[in-house]
Amino acid sequence: MTFSGGTPHVLQVLVAAPTYKRNDMLDGLLRSLSELDMPLEANVSFVVIDNDREGGARPVVEKWQRVFAAPLAYELEDAPGVTHVRNRALRLAEAADVLVFIDDDEFARKDWLAALVKRFRETGAAGVFGPVQPVYPEKAPAWLKEWAVHGTPITEDTDQEKPGATCNCLIDMSVVRKEGMGFDPKMSLTGAEDTLFFTQLLDRGYRLVQAKDAQVYEHIPADRATEKWLMRRWYRTGLTDALIAGRNMKPAAARLRGGVHGAIRLLAGGILAGGATFLTLGMHRRAILSRAYTASRGLGMISFALGKSYEEYGRKQTGA
Repeated sequence: MTFSGGTPHVLQVLVAAPTYKRNDMLDGLLRSLSELDMPLEANVSFVVIDNDREGGARPVVEKWQRVFAAPLAYELEDAPGVTHVRNRALRLAEAADVLVFIDDDEFARKDWLAALVKRFRETGAAGVFGPVQPVYPEKAPAWLKEWAVHGTPITEDTDQEKPGATCNCLIDMSVVRKEGMGFDPKMSLTGAEDTLFFTQLLDRGYRLVQAKDAQVYEHIPADRATEKWLMRRWYRTGLTDALIAGRNMKPAAARLRGGVHGAIRLLAGGILAGGATFLTLGMHRRAILSRAYTASRGLGMISFALGKSYEEYGRKQTGA
């Protein structure tokens, strides 16, 4: 992005970090952000958006405000659910050129932000996505660490044909303003609001790209480093995938489509997982689970067809 005379445009960059009761990990994230190599020709500011009504993250942010070289703001969003937090970030970035998201359970490599911005300048894409490398607890199974299924590997700078996630991304705010984009509040507690957002960008003909050097690392807690958690996540993915796939269809047609596609996946995945279990005597967990993924997604699609929902990010409400 340059002016007509060839002078680089000074990008206005807002980096937003949603958080909810993860103060220890948020502290590590802010430490990594304080050590970033800032992109050239860019004015960068940071904001932590706290979804805890009690404002539990405020002391962590205030501590880092004293040492950050760039502006670091704290915002409280008390409407529960990550969609509300992400829409708050969009509003805060109304005057910015780009909005960058990173999650509170992550930490960034020093050249992370510069790599995202560089790729955006090169391509002018509506969205840029970087790789996410999972960091497992010491007691996690060796096969799970080797598989790194919780991560998002990106090994080259190329176009991205499928929607990405907001855990490591840059969004062109001029596109957001032009299209009146936002994250769907109905998906605030189910998740996949980001999948729908970027699907809509692809629907409208916008380009998404990958930036292999924009590396972040994600802490995987022990309760997520389990087969049970993976199966639940894949079930939810199937349910929300069916919802998104039927976004432009009449409800009955969308449910029928979800049911048919889900039944095919459940049957095929079940057969493949059973075969892998038999052939490996149940010992090769990665081989078995990689096929159970298909079956779990299929079950989620069937649940959508039956009118069910699954609030992966549901929480007990207190107060008004």
